[in-house]
Amino acid sequence: MLLEKLTSLECTLHGAKRNDRKWLEQILHPEFTEITRSGLRVNRQETIDSLTAEEGAPAILSSDFRLISIRDDFAILHYRTIHPEGTRASLRTSCWEYSDSRHWRLVFHQGTPEAGSLE
Repeated sequence: MLLEKLTSLECTLHGAKRNDRKWLEQILHPEFTEITRSGLRVNRQETIDSLTAEEGAPAILSSDFRLISIRDDFAILHYRTIHPEGTRASLRTSCWEYSDSRHWRLVFHQGTPEAGSLE
């Protein structure tokens, strides 16, 4: 059940809600940080500003989801992404925390190019 829930939340960030400021402010933990696929460290506000300004982002196909449940209120999600044309394969990790407001919130995310992936 938890794997399906976090997979669903993660995939909202790959689709239409990716540009929804209100949704991003709800789902991203106040202390959210990310290490981008290109190796940059960004904070919550930088992420929200970047995603809401994004236009015509390519589709992201996600697969191979695996969950590590650390505690009842904290989990790590590992998965793979690729663009539909077969480029930019990445290995991704997201850390999720169940908040006092009874919602899962994304605390940390990292994307790393998969070895041998096409850019």
